[in-house]
Amino acid sequence: MTLSPFISCQMIIAKRLTLVNGAFCRFFCYNILMRYFRYIATTLIVTTLFGGYFYYLTFSGRIEANPVSSAMVAVLRPYPKLTSPKQVALNCDYHGKNLTVSETLYGSLYDYYKTDPAKKRAYLVSDPAGFVYTYAQDGTVKDLTSKIAALGKENGLSADQTLDLGTCFMQGIPYDDAKASLILGTNFSEQPMDKVIPRYPYETLYDNAGICTDKTYLGAAVLHELGYETAILTFDAQKHMSLGVAVPSGYGSLGTSYGIMELTGNGFLVGDMPELSPSAGLAINNFQTIPQGGTAVTLVKQVQLDRPNKVIPVSDGLIYNRVVERVVTRQKLEELKPQLTTLQAVYQQAQTVLTTSEAKLAQAEQTYRVTPNDTNYRAYTVTYNQYLADYNNAQAKVNEYNKMVNLYNSYVEKYSQF
Repeated sequence: MTLSPFISCQMIIAKRLTLVNGAFCRFFCYNILMRYFRYIATTLIVTTLFGGYFYYLTFSGRIEANPVSSAMVAVLRPYPKLTSPKQVALNCDYHGKNLTVSETLYGSLYDYYKTDPAKKRAYLVSDPAGFVYTYAQDGTVKDLTSKIAALGKENGLSADQTLDLGTCFMQGIPYDDAKASLILGTNFSEQPMDKVIPRYPYETLYDNAGICTDKTYLGAAVLHELGYETAILTFDAQKHMSLGVAVPSGYGSLGTSYGIMELTGNGFLVGDMPELSPSAGLAINNFQTIPQGGTAVTLVKQVQLDRPNKVIPVSDGLIYNRVVERVVTRQKLEELKPQLTTLQAVYQQAQTVLTTSEAKLAQAEQTYRVTPNDTNYRAYTVTYNQYLADYNNAQAKVNEYNKMVNLYNSYVEKYSQF
């Protein structure tokens, strides 16, 4: 059957339209799919980036860094209601005045600090500055600092003296011997993290206890509120940490621009170099009057601090200038300490020799009494003369030591006036 030219033309046009429509459909579907896949990929990338960013802000850093992360934590970990109140008092014997500041703390907020996820992160990545932290809603450290400042003003203290007063209160917080023994012990790596992790300032105040890390973080928080430039000084070999306070050029401790401020022991001022108890890590202040020779006294050689491994700035602010007034007296005390130790060893050795001479003299005298002949008398005389020489030597060494003690104590009395 032969088709008419018109019908044949229609069929050809329809066939071509079908081919065109199929190609167009395939092209159109391809573009739709590609756009869909690009949308999915972009959405996944953006979600991953923003999700990771907010997770970091929320759980690895301070939540106040971003409003969105703050909102997330407000839902996931809301700030607690203040329940289970507890009154905590800090004491300081400041130049014969027994001063006290007190704060009302709360068990609910203590638990909130204790379980803060950022603590573990700061501990695991060795971020000491991360522990100098208080929540924006918590005004405890600010309130405590304002009370210290008010006491300073009430007693006519300068800004630097008020800093001394503030550190005195923190030095009075009892040292946590139990925690120190875990950290300094041979099985430290086996200890649970919650037993050895540092405390936030609020926790240290609430527990009324702390080791070098805990007290340093609290001190940094308080001195920041007092307006001073501070840093954290770490000493890895001695497993110790101290606070650093900015001082004038040339007056820094251990090659730094900060004066060391030791908080684990009493009586330290900015720039006083601590010595540590080998067993407890507790700082020993040897700038105290000591008795003269003949009285039981031991100037024990303690652990000496090396140059700090890290100097971690915490806050900007004022410079502590009072260190300049004290540096000459402190340097003299530091010069006299090793001389005292040497002279003490010399006179104690002389006394040991004298004790031996006394025993020999007693024996010679007893021998002569039992057998009173010329030989035993001459032996007694020789022993007595040796005893007399040893006695005079021991007495001279004691007098030399006591003279140095009097000089040392005079500088201690002068230094205590600061």
